[in-house]
Amino acid sequence: MFEKQVWMQRAGEFPQSNQEYFALLARAVFSAGLGPKVVEARWKDMRSAFHGFDPAAVKQMDEADVVRLLGDPAVIRNRRKIEAVIQNAHIFLDQTAQQPSFHDHLVALGAGEDLDATAEELARTFAHLGRTSALFFLFSAGWRPRDPVEE
Repeated sequence: MFEKQVWMQRAGEFPQSNQEYFALLARAVFSAGLGPKVVEARWKDMRSAFHGFDPAAVKQMDEADVVRLLGDPAVIRNRRKIEAVIQNAHIFLDQTAQQPSFHDHLVALGAGEDLDATAEELARTFAHLGRTSALFFLFSAGWRPRDPVEE
């Protein structure tokens, strides 16, 4: 499926906070079309630039922040991805307002039963997140396909 990176959650070991989930979601957005080494090399600066990926703080970012980030060589300077992460903070907070946590939201979407369907729903919901990136996000957050039950 995906090559396991050191920063990824192990199978069945999920992020312990919404902020950790949001960071992985942002990483999936920024990783699309880029090699893992490119993203890894800039991730520390990305984390700082996006307020530790606190979704409430990212939600407050505006066009001035986008322009500032586009001029910062330490971060991935892709306007569409930067704007998508900010837009996704709004969506993420809306989703978590309806569930006790984003983990519970993923369970409600069926992540424990059908990763493909969950990835499709995430791709429809979040900006700049295609099906493959959504699967990458789920994999990096510790979700794995269930083995078929033999009867």
